Amino acid sequence: MSKAISENLQVHISVAFLLKAMAAVALGVGAWYQIQFKFNELERASSDLHEEVVILNSKVAKMEAEHIKELEHHAEELEIENKTLMEKLGMKKKR
Repeated sequence: MSKAISENLQVHISVAFLLKAMAAVALGVGAWYQIQFKFNELERASSDLHEEVVILNSKVAKMEAEHIKELEHHAEELEIENKTLMEKLGMKKKR
């Protein structure tokens, strides 16, 4: 037979058990806050890395564009030099 729960019901727990339960709850809450803090820190670091990657990608794209321009200019110079040499050798008519 079980007693019905009423406002006169008395519960007896030991002080040691109460202290252990409070310590367990405190440890759980502390661990949860540490985990939240670590996740926020990792999210911030990830966001910073993403921003750096975006910046580096734009810098690399700019460098590639400049390098392509240099290569095109160099190719034009080589083409002119080749025409000049071929004209000197008489292999190509002057325009």
